[in-house]
Amino acid sequence: MIEKLFRLGYSKEFAERYFDLWGERAVRIAEAMERPLPRCFRVNTLRTEISTITKIMNKKGFQFKRISWAREGFCLTREPFSITSTPEYLGGLIYIQEASSMYPPVALEPKPGEIIADMAAAPGGKTSYMAQLMKNKGVIYAFDVGRDRLKETRLNLSRLGVTNTILIHKSSLYMGELGIEFDKILLDAPCTGSGTIHKNPERKADRTIEDVKFCQNLQMQMIKVALENLKVGGVLVYSTCSLEPEENEFVIQWALDNFDIALLPLRFGEPALTSPFDIELSSELAKARRFYPDEHNTSGFFVAKIQKKF
Repeated sequence: MIEKLFRLGYSKEFAERYFDLWGERAVRIAEAMERPLPRCFRVNTLRTEISTITKIMNKKGFQFKRISWAREGFCLTREPFSITSTPEYLGGLIYIQEASSMYPPVALEPKPGEIIADMAAAPGGKTSYMAQLMKNKGVIYAFDVGRDRLKETRLNLSRLGVTNTILIHKSSLYMGELGIEFDKILLDAPCTGSGTIHKNPERKADRTIEDVKFCQNLQMQMIKVALENLKVGGVLVYSTCSLEPEENEFVIQWALDNFDIALLPLRFGEPALTSPFDIELSSELAKARRFYPDEHNTSGFFVAKIQKKF
C-alpha cells in the first residue's frame, strides 16, 4: 500500500510516516486530497439574512447543502456560473471559505462585547466570521506580519461591513505590548499545510521534518504568548491545516504539561490522536478534533479548545 503514496508523489519520509499513523487509510486520505474540494460560502449576517440569500441563490440556479458545524455555512453542489461574479459576493453578502476553516470561530464562540485576539489573521476569513458572531460589538485585535496580506484583509473586512476590528501589522508574539487581557484568542497557527495538498501539491515532496520542527517551535511560542495574555477562565482555540502530530497533538500535549489549562470538548470531527507513532499522550487529547479529507470532504485540519485555569 505504501507504494501508492510514492506514486502519488509523496517523499519516502512522509509516506512512511503517514502509513505508520493510519495504515491503509493513509492512501484514502492521500487520494482524497487529489480531488478539488467543494466550493463553500458563508452568509454574512452583518449585511443580510440567511434565508434571504439562500432564496436568491436558489433562484439563480445555485444548489448547496448546509455545513453541519456552521449555521451560516453552505457547500455548493451545483454552481451554474462562478459565485464570485454575483452581486451577492461582490457586495459582501457572502464570503467564500473552506468548510473546515469555519470551525475555529464557531468553536471559540465569540460573544458581542468581548475583547478578542486573532493571532494570524490574514486574509480575514476567520476574523470576519468572529466579527459576524459578535454582531460587530466588542473588539477584535487582528495581527499579521504580511503587509500585502493585511491590505487584502482590510479590503475583505471593508467589503463585509466589519467595523469592530483593529488590524496590527506586527507579529502576535509581541501582543503583550498592548497590555490587554483578552477574553478569547484564536490562533490559526502558521504550519506546514500538509492538509492542503489539493491546492498545494508541491508540498507532497518538498516538505522536510526540519520544516515540521520549525513550525512546531513557532507554534509553541505562540501558544505561550497567547496564554500569557488570556484572562483566567478565558478560551484559546488552536488550529492548523497540518496532518502532522508534531504540529497538533504534540503541541497541545506540551501546553498541557507546562501550563495550568484544560481542554474543552468539541462536537465535530474525529477525536485527535492519543498515541501517534506509539507515543502515549494524555487521554484529554481526544477532546481535540481532526478533520480528514476522506471522511469530511475538507482539508486536513486540527482544532483544540483550551481554557486557562489560573
